[in-house]
Amino acid sequence: MVSSSERVFILGGTGNVGSKITRDLIAKDIPVTLYARQPEKVKALFESNSLVNAIQGDYRDLTPLKEGLKGHTRLFLLIADVYNMIPLKRTIAAWAYDAGTKQIVDISSFFVSSPLRTASIGVKHYESEQAIYHLPNRGAFVALRPGRFMSNIFLYDGLQSSNDTIFDTVDADKLQGWVSPNDIGAVAAVVLSEDIEKHGDSVYELISDVATPTQRAAYLSRILGREIKYKQINSLEKYEIFMNIAHFNHPFAYCLSTTLVSYDVRNPTITDGIHVLLRRKPETLEKYLEDNKHLFK
Repeated sequence: MVSSSERVFILGGTGNVGSKITRDLIAKDIPVTLYARQPEKVKALFESNSLVNAIQGDYRDLTPLKEGLKGHTRLFLLIADVYNMIPLKRTIAAWAYDAGTKQIVDISSFFVSSPLRTASIGVKHYESEQAIYHLPNRGAFVALRPGRFMSNIFLYDGLQSSNDTIFDTVDADKLQGWVSPNDIGAVAAVVLSEDIEKHGDSVYELISDVATPTQRAAYLSRILGREIKYKQINSLEKYEIFMNIAHFNHPFAYCLSTTLVSYDVRNPTITDGIHVLLRRKPETLEKYLEDNKHLFK
């Protein structure tokens, strides 16, 4: 028997962050609805749990989403499409509030905390936040601003399996901030399950751990049982990697390859607010890599 009167609608529910949110919410007997291209993936991922419902759809035709929002008290909003993020978030948020949703928790970016218009990623996320924040007659709006995802190490930010080398543009002993997708999901689930008035229109910056490239290479060497080295490259080399391998567009690749002059988010500190919100210490980079070592070849 479901003990909660809450119903949470989740966008991005099958990814690293969304699946953590879903598991944490159903553990509290809170029913959730996931908007997904493949409902069968949702059923398999959550073992056909009776608290998990799936609505099939994508972002080309939002009709199923608009109808599906009805009857939900809260919305978790994660849009990976940076280029169309602003109109998508504005439209979906407006529909949600009109349908009676009382709280939206949005995945934004730590870049928003930089001075305005210093980085293209920050601009997109800032304007997305503003688009929701200034909606008339809206409910509560909580923005989560995570830093560099630990999971990016498995994609383009870390291991080059062909030569056992990780790369970046910073000095080997330069601290970098990392956030665990598990911590992001856990924080979102806490906000989505606690009193709406408690969190109001809060903004939560999220950094789980800080480590130098030297430390990161040492973690990987120990975890994988072979020597992993760090190679410092210049910004152009990193830019070309993003353009030619990851196939980013210019503004996105430029933003991720260069250092901000006016405000350097690459001088990070661990977000101690995670400890307050979760009642536990943030997940360390070493533990996250240890738990996911099967993803390395």
